[in-house]
Amino acid sequence: MTPPSGPFDPSRADEPELLDLLDNASHSESPLMLLDMASSMLASIDAPETDDTDPTEIPPIRELAANMLEATPVETEPLVRIWAQMLDDELFGRRVARMLPTPNSKRLPEWIRRAEEIKPFRAAALVSPVKIEETILLEISTAGRSVTLAVAVDRSGSPYLEDAYLSDGPLSAVVEFSRTELELPVDVVALSLADAGARLREALEMSTHMFPPIETESWPGTRPMLEWMLRKLPNSGTGYEIRMWEPEEIDELVEDFRASPFAAGLTEDEISHAHLLFEFQCNYGNNDPLRWSGTFVERVMRDLYPRKVMSPEDDLLLMPTALAAIVLYANDRSGVDPVFTENALAAIEDNREEYTARVRGDDPGGESTADLFARLLTGVDDDDDSMFSSDFDDESADESFLGDQASYVAEIFIGSGAEAVGGIDALQSLTDEPLPTEDLDTTGVADDVVDRLTSLVPEIRRVAVEVFEEPELATAALRLLVEIGRGDAAIFRRRIADRTLLAALFWIVGKNNNLFSGQWGAEGELTIGELQCHLGVSTSPKPTAEKLLLAAGHELHYAEVVLGDPRYLISRRRQRIIENRDAYWDDLPEDWEY
Repeated sequence: MTPPSGPFDPSRADEPELLDLLDNASHSESPLMLLDMASSMLASIDAPETDDTDPTEIPPIRELAANMLEATPVETEPLVRIWAQMLDDELFGRRVARMLPTPNSKRLPEWIRRAEEIKPFRAAALVSPVKIEETILLEISTAGRSVTLAVAVDRSGSPYLEDAYLSDGPLSAVVEFSRTELELPVDVVALSLADAGARLREALEMSTHMFPPIETESWPGTRPMLEWMLRKLPNSGTGYEIRMWEPEEIDELVEDFRASPFAAGLTEDEISHAHLLFEFQCNYGNNDPLRWSGTFVERVMRDLYPRKVMSPEDDLLLMPTALAAIVLYANDRSGVDPVFTENALAAIEDNREEYTARVRGDDPGGESTADLFARLLTGVDDDDDSMFSSDFDDESADESFLGDQASYVAEIFIGSGAEAVGGIDALQSLTDEPLPTEDLDTTGVADDVVDRLTSLVPEIRRVAVEVFEEPELATAALRLLVEIGRGDAAIFRRRIADRTLLAALFWIVGKNNNLFSGQWGAEGELTIGELQCHLGVSTSPKPTAEKLLLAAGHELHYAEVVLGDPRYLISRRRQRIIENRDAYWDDLPEDWEY
């Protein structure tokens, strides 16, 4: 149910269209219509507070509710009663209670009069056999009929919420519909309310980091409804368990695949792609290398492989043949329904032409990263002859053009330097004093993980010296390790191998200091692959690094790490930032703001 179009304001609280909708929703046999309307209106009206919000003002939804009750109390009472429960605001609830009349059993349905009893009742998940997606079902009980909140979760990489909507009736009705009406089969998994809550919180949190923000016909309209139910769910459950695949396990899969009839017709060059394909499924897909879907095949061919794998063109063009054999092998071994295998094979053929174009660099509209950056810095497009037209024959035009470019370059270098250290003030006061050698300061870290963190210290110092040849990097890594422990100690209670943690930790501090050869303006020759080799890790450190960053309160910006704090920067990196600051500061435009 979508509220009437246009912004809501108190002066429109008595307009007939809205009152008719409320009347129909309040007298419907099912609670769905009123709950859906209350949630979608709340989502559209109650915008999040910003730094400019005046705390003395009444928030819009509270003001609207009060005006509704004053103008049309009979018609709007049901909606406001639901809002009083849905909002996590005790003061608002008390205010509404004072304004509302005593519930009239003949006038209001019982479930509305007893709105405080609305709560989650049971939960289950409809999981795709190839584990790429699932729908968590949360049955919501009322004093009348039940409704079910269905939350769609994408499980590729870190699970995130991609939609949520209300369905009429109990959970069992939705499950029966899925078994009889859906085109593709699903597995029904019973969930405790605690585990459902843990999964939903994890998926909702991850969805807040998606860009652009997720929007569907029902989301974020159902977000207030979901958050209301989450407050009523236990906090003791277990969320998604992401398995960390060890290199030896992937090696075993590759050897089993090599020995299978599915690889009989492949060359060694084609089989050589198997290890990386299995890794991609483990780290960026459903975390299960033996279950392949058309959705993930498409992502591999249109994004992951052409973007991440640096290899000769002829070698890359062998990958789709290997992928088709792996899909047949993996899905046969795991026993998934043949329809998923057929979909995955069809996806390979559908995307083969585009994959080939991307590999060969003749993808329409494509542009290499180096070309793009050069164009941004110079303002020159290689295909644009206007640079050499008569417009630039004038000396003053040349000076103007060069001045504009100098200002633009200055904005890039000063802006990136400020971002790296946490702002303009920090950039202006930045020094290049070496980071001191420090012991691990576990103040504020949960006692049960201190021993594990302490055990990592010798290896952290060794890697910093022997692998990076930067002793200061050990200090940066130890500081970040402690911040992760303070932010979310649970990550160190999981069964993640120490070498996997170390690879992720140095992936973060190495990228933050521009120490890997693949980064723009890199100040080191070490590759991420060489780091993995030194630590005995064959899987990409990125998935684990993302979890560590989130635990410490940071986010990954398009595969680049910016911690925004000089405490994590070695002196060599700070010295380069200072050089850029001094070189470009005077070229900044007078009206430039960071």
